Amino acid sequence: MIGEAALKAAADGVLRRARRAGGAGAGAEVVLVARDAALTRFAENQIHQHVGERDVDVHVRVALGKRVGGASVNGLDAAALDRVVERALTAARLQRENPDFPGFPEASPLPAAPDGAGYAAATAAATPEARADRAGIVCRRAAAAGMSSAGACSTSVREEVVANSAGTYAYQTGTTARLLTVVSGDTSSGYGDRQGPDFAALDAESVAEEAAGKAERGRDPRDLDPGVYDVVLEPYAAEDVLSFVAYLGLQGRAVLEQTSFAAGKLGQRLLSEAVTLRDDPLDPAGLVDRFDAEGVPKRPLTLVDRGVVRAVTYDRLTAARAGTQSTGHATRGASFFGPVAAHLSLEPGALTRAELIGKIDRGLLITRFWYTRPVHPLSVTVTGMTRDSTFLIERGEVTRPVKNLRFTQSYVAALGRVLGVGREAQLTDGVRTPAIALGGFTFTGKSDY
Repeated sequence: MIGEAALKAAADGVLRRARRAGGAGAGAEVVLVARDAALTRFAENQIHQHVGERDVDVHVRVALGKRVGGASVNGLDAAALDRVVERALTAARLQRENPDFPGFPEASPLPAAPDGAGYAAATAAATPEARADRAGIVCRRAAAAGMSSAGACSTSVREEVVANSAGTYAYQTGTTARLLTVVSGDTSSGYGDRQGPDFAALDAESVAEEAAGKAERGRDPRDLDPGVYDVVLEPYAAEDVLSFVAYLGLQGRAVLEQTSFAAGKLGQRLLSEAVTLRDDPLDPAGLVDRFDAEGVPKRPLTLVDRGVVRAVTYDRLTAARAGTQSTGHATRGASFFGPVAAHLSLEPGALTRAELIGKIDRGLLITRFWYTRPVHPLSVTVTGMTRDSTFLIERGEVTRPVKNLRFTQSYVAALGRVLGVGREAQLTDGVRTPAIALGGFTFTGKSDY
């Protein structure tokens, strides 16, 4: 780790350079992200690579009145910091004025993270040998099934500083650990994935059993004609649905551009009453974030309450355009991504996995989706494939594996037909979600595998 003192000194140096080079009226913002990351890869039931990386990203924005320019660099040496400030200034001088630019935010009190949340010493101290032990559990389980595993075990420590010329200064640190694998046989595959802040909490046995067990049960899948089927989505597939709905529909830029299904409809029930969706950056079971890329404090935000869309996410620019306040969702690269919710959580229901399956007369149990792409943002219509074992459900029972299918489906419409929500949530790609059962999911094609 670089440490807060060194990162603060670098941030102060950037701000001084910007004021000196841009003149008395120049404003500036600097975001420093330092990361120590390590990865242990395995394939064909053998570890084949250990990778370690130490990096620091410096992102600078300079404002000359309403003209704003940005630049990025890797490194904290004086030459790199001089260079990134000059590039940001050059970009600002070449920009047109943006009348909506609200300036950089003044300092605000940051929320306290729950005790012990977000940072785990076991993750920071994890060794290649420790990651190899986790990977070995997966490899041995796959070998015992006569199958092949591939995947990775990773750990990282992140430090982040945001500072600006208006007085904002914020520092935080966090850890992330993850173990994921695909276990493959001749005719089937299975997937397993666990993540969180604490390496010591990674349950390699459950990852191995989930992936290998799914691949074993998925052997020799049979054809199934495309059509409309009720489905049970495991958390990996449910995450895809929730992320697309939030990214394409529940954010301020999409509302302003009238590409959101929620535009002009806040306060209306647009999804099933079973859907309560929050963005909770302070959830101790998730990956904690106390502030966004502008240094604005992050706090829990209810986006959907029992199907009623209550809020969308904003950064300062989109909030200024909408005549409201930032919700703390600025991202680096906001001009491309917009103010995105990165800590989604679907409120669990009361049903076990077996009870969710029991709600389906004839449908599909889906492990996860793959290669999903938006087709129509306004309705959040997405196309993609099933992957890593899909099963037919008949009269409330899983009966046999089927070959992968292509779907083209409005995720908004699907979340309007929720048949049930599971009671056990899992963190997947930053989203905490249980399994969900949905009615009337449209499959448009099939695969030979």
